[in-house]
Amino acid sequence: MSRLSREQTVIATLLTITLSVATYLVMPAGPLDAQDSSVPPGTSTFQSRSQEEEHAHSDTIHRYSSETARAHDAMLIAAVKTALSNDGVTRGHAVVVDCDHGTVTLAGAVASSVDARHAAQVASGVDGVARVNNKLTW
Repeated sequence: MSRLSREQTVIATLLTITLSVATYLVMPAGPLDAQDSSVPPGTSTFQSRSQEEEHAHSDTIHRYSSETARAHDAMLIAAVKTALSNDGVTRGHAVVVDCDHGTVTLAGAVASSVDARHAAQVASGVDGVARVNNKLTW
C-alpha cells in the first residue's frame, strides 16, 4: 500500500470537508436537526446521537444568525473528526464532535484520561477552533 503525498492528503481532506458540509446543508429536518417549538424563531436545535453508542451524544442548542456561521461550524466538525481519525486517538471509541461558533465539544468515551487530554489537544490544533470543551470519559 503506497503512502499518499501531502498534496493528495490535503485534497482528500478538503473533499471530505466539502462533502460533509454539503450533506449537512441539504439534510432534511429530522432526528439530527429538528426544530423545537420551545426555541425562539430564527434559532435551531441540533442533537447528535451515535447509533452505535446511545451514551455518546451532544445536546447543544445552536443559535445561528446565518447559514454561513452554520456552515463554518459544520466545516470545523469535519476538520476535527478528520484530525482525530488521522491521529487514531479515538479509533474504536464512540466519540461525538460538536461545534458552536468555533467552540468544539468532544463527548463520549476513550481508553484513558491521557487519550482524552490528547484528543482535546488534537482538536485545539485545528485551524479555526477557538476553544475545546472536553467532555470525554474513560
